[in-house]
Amino acid sequence: MIELNLEPGELGVEWDFTKPHKEMRAFPIPDGGLLFPNYFDNGDDAYLGTTFSWIADPGLIEGGMWIGEWYRHQVDDEGLPSEYCSFESKGGLHCVSRSGLTFAHQLSWDGGQNWVNATYDLTGLAADIEEWEFHLSGQHDLAILNIRYQSAAGPDVDVVLHIREYSENLYADSITFIGLGDLDSTSGAGNDIRFDFASITILNDGGSVIAYHDSTDPDPLFAIEQIMPDYG
Repeated sequence: MIELNLEPGELGVEWDFTKPHKEMRAFPIPDGGLLFPNYFDNGDDAYLGTTFSWIADPGLIEGGMWIGEWYRHQVDDEGLPSEYCSFESKGGLHCVSRSGLTFAHQLSWDGGQNWVNATYDLTGLAADIEEWEFHLSGQHDLAILNIRYQSAAGPDVDVVLHIREYSENLYADSITFIGLGDLDSTSGAGNDIRFDFASITILNDGGSVIAYHDSTDPDPLFAIEQIMPDYG
């Protein structure tokens, strides 16, 4: 078992751009390396360190491979509350999880010992969740949750929740519907109408870029936020 510092204090603004896509199920930490929350059956995390060894193998195309050192890590008796976590430049550790039609957003300023919690419930809007993703900007005190859900009427709908000034509270202060919401798509190769992953980023000015899909184009599109609050 290895001990890691998950209470780094304020970080550089580059940490607002280091969050991997959630499907990677890992995130970088200030000590270096990657943390894989809840990787083991007992809830322990896996940690991939920064030390790599070259293993030569003439049978491989490149003649070998780099092998990293893996460790177990445990925050406390309960571990991190989700597989999907990330730091931002304020030093906050955010974890987002989904249960049915409800999303839980949890934020810790002390490395996972104590958490502030909020839930975002799509009951009444969604019949099922298709894809989702979140992104963070400590510089703008902004968290964004992007959800593509199947409506009760059938077509998939793209929606974005903005959680502004999350350092004060985690409640979403706006919800924005993107596109026409008139296309039922499915992830995976071979599907005629295909939308694989929710994808999102936050730009330097605090605007977001969101992937969505509707009947205006056979391929998924990106929506770019143009009207934003004055972040000062």
